[in-house]
Amino acid sequence: MWTKKAVLMISLGVVCLLLGLIFRNILLMALSISIFVYTVVGLFSSKVKNIRPERQLSHEKIFEDGVVKVELRLLNEGGRTGFLEVRDSLPTQLQLKSGSNYTYLNLNPKGVTKLRYSVKAPIKGVFHMGPVTLRSHDTFNLYFSELKMKYESLLTVFPQTRDVKELYIRSKQPKMYPGEMRVKMPGPGAEFFSIRDYMPGDPFKDINWKAYASTGKLLVNEHERESVSDVTIVFDSRATSNYGMDSDNPNLYGARAAATLANFFLKRRDSVQLVIYSDKVTTVKKGSGQKQLYELLTGLAGTDPKGDIPLSGIVDVALPYMPRRSPIVVISSLDEDESLRKAVSTMMVLEFDVTVLSPNSVDFEIMARKKQKKKKDAMVDPIAFEVLRLEREILLQELRSYGVRIIDWKPETPLTAILLEARNT
Repeated sequence: MWTKKAVLMISLGVVCLLLGLIFRNILLMALSISIFVYTVVGLFSSKVKNIRPERQLSHEKIFEDGVVKVELRLLNEGGRTGFLEVRDSLPTQLQLKSGSNYTYLNLNPKGVTKLRYSVKAPIKGVFHMGPVTLRSHDTFNLYFSELKMKYESLLTVFPQTRDVKELYIRSKQPKMYPGEMRVKMPGPGAEFFSIRDYMPGDPFKDINWKAYASTGKLLVNEHERESVSDVTIVFDSRATSNYGMDSDNPNLYGARAAATLANFFLKRRDSVQLVIYSDKVTTVKKGSGQKQLYELLTGLAGTDPKGDIPLSGIVDVALPYMPRRSPIVVISSLDEDESLRKAVSTMMVLEFDVTVLSPNSVDFEIMARKKQKKKKDAMVDPIAFEVLRLEREILLQELRSYGVRIIDWKPETPLTAILLEARNT
């Protein structure tokens, strides 16, 4: 690319050439030709095309707020480069923690240099690091040559999970796998659950003789049933989940909630499947164990708020593959979806145990506008937002009338407190 000095030099060359032709002055014509030759040769003799970059990341997959160390190695496979400007492009969502992704250097033939820095990833997503931009100037700074090398690395940032002690979300028809887990229900097992009256057919080994001695009645010990459940998490990643700011919106909060719930259910040895709907439907088939958690987190990390597929479409497509009477956790802001009532009604008719965790998009938008007070279009109209709150509350009450457990999640409330509310509902 030409600098202002280069334009002036070219203009000077043209003037010298014209004057040389007018006055038939050989010296002026020679000077103009020298200027043209210098600039043209300099323009096409790029010093950066023989640089080969290699990038290494300390981790390719991390959780939110994690730090990644980056090492960019530059190898000169050509001649001398002179002084070069090097910039390793980073997504705006990543924060430079230490070091620098920009440097100014001079590489000898076959020379190698390393650029080291670290970045912090505050929000989930799949980020492309790169390209590497190289820029060199000529000796007199008349022009510069710039090359963007499409050398990129992928960094996957999983949504953060929180530690949850207990949730009373279980299947009404748990599968029997002896020794797998306890589900707070009487049945075959080793852990004590309760004492009840003796009934004909109860094994004598279960009789509580101490209780019989004190009460004179035959009582038997019940043990905690051991089984596993199938749990389905439905995550709304439509465009309407992007209300608020990049760092605080229903999509981001919902992904963290889905990751936390999945981690809890899998630790409880349940079988978990994930259904994400945005502009398309993405399904992570049910499974258990750490490998399943990795698959679920990867699916959540790659979700972007887009599309407008209704919940009823998910119910129609996914319900045939969901175990009947099993728990379904829907994470959605419940905005701009006329099919909500039909979808929830269908799930309740089929006797699914439905819990809706709903990030409050109205409060997210108010919070975002309050943080942008200087902008005229960011003013908060209290009447308009009060109407939106009222409409949302009417919708939630109507959905509760179907027998659905609804949790209204305001942005200032921590996730653990919201899940505690789900436990006590």
